[in-house]
Amino acid sequence: MDLLLYTPFLAKGTFVTCIVWLIAGFSSIIIGIIMGIISCRYLAYKNLSVMVRAYTFIAKGVPAYVQILIAYFVIPSMLGINIPGFITAVLALAFCSSGYVTEIIRAGINTIPRGQWDASFVLGYSLRAILARIILPQTVVNVLPSLLGELEQLLKSTSLLATIGITELTRSGMNIISRELNPIPIYLTIAGIYLIFSALLQSITIYLEKRTYGYRR
Repeated sequence: MDLLLYTPFLAKGTFVTCIVWLIAGFSSIIIGIIMGIISCRYLAYKNLSVMVRAYTFIAKGVPAYVQILIAYFVIPSMLGINIPGFITAVLALAFCSSGYVTEIIRAGINTIPRGQWDASFVLGYSLRAILARIILPQTVVNVLPSLLGELEQLLKSTSLLATIGITELTRSGMNIISRELNPIPIYLTIAGIYLIFSALLQSITIYLEKRTYGYRR
């Protein structure tokens, strides 16, 4: 089998995988930061904390595959509307990942000594300024490896979208195999592409750790 003949199909699938990953990853980080802030130890309000913990419990407790199926089949049926598969896929992955990101961000914020909060308020900083200039920069430094690890896991989870017909990388490979009936070179190629992405993320992680923590592995 000539793999070069199917390169455009794999390239298109890789592009879709990247788009889904970037949108879902960005969304999960934004949601995770917001919910991590409102549920952190210093700012937590009882009702909000209960809501956030319920959100993270569901997001983490239900497998990503099941969440994708619910988003694709159950929710549109319950609402009586037709939601494009791409949108449901992104929403499901963002929901699942944001539960983990919330826990990561909350834990990172909770490592900041309470004295820094109190001193900042005494100096007259607004809550927005405290978060933007003092708390969140330190939090990002503390949770950087965990956050990048979650993004890497999210990238791998995009392969689950093949089950609902999204033509991402894995689905593209499955379509090629259905024509050629020769799975070995295709699956090995797909695995190699995912390994390349993982290697890139690992390199970025190591680089940022060197810049942030000032050490060499």
